[in-house]
Amino acid sequence: MEPTRPANQRAIPIALIVLTLALVAGRVAWSLMKRPAPKVGLIEWVEPSKAMALARESNKKILYDFTADWCQPCHLLDAEVFGDPALAARISEEFIAVRVVDRQQEEGRNPAAVEALQRQYGVRGFPTVVFADSSGAEQARMEGFGGRQVFEQIMGQVR
Repeated sequence: MEPTRPANQRAIPIALIVLTLALVAGRVAWSLMKRPAPKVGLIEWVEPSKAMALARESNKKILYDFTADWCQPCHLLDAEVFGDPALAARISEEFIAVRVVDRQQEEGRNPAAVEALQRQYGVRGFPTVVFADSSGAEQARMEGFGGRQVFEQIMGQVR
């Protein structure tokens, strides 16, 4: 006959297994959050805090792309506009491009800089593209994505 163990001794190995799995899952989640954002399209995106200074130095206007990972029209904008070599070259030549990613749905809140830009430009939905001068004054905007031609038409108004 095998000696019996108290019930609380059997629970210890199970608790250790559960704790180990939780720690591994947490480590994987942490490493995924720390990955740099992938390059989207052919645009070289600039940090929002550097945009105005770069715009003044280069005598360019600013293109703010307000987007969210879950936004399907945003992915269409990425593919049809920012992923098109000719259009991406024009954007890079004429604008300082700034990608502003909303993380409200995923993380429950946005960084302060993202919230400030969304308030400044009255962003109510995604995608929203704001064209601004080097001082940050809005020149034109596109709310939603109506296709490449609409984007090019609005971009042409800013020149």
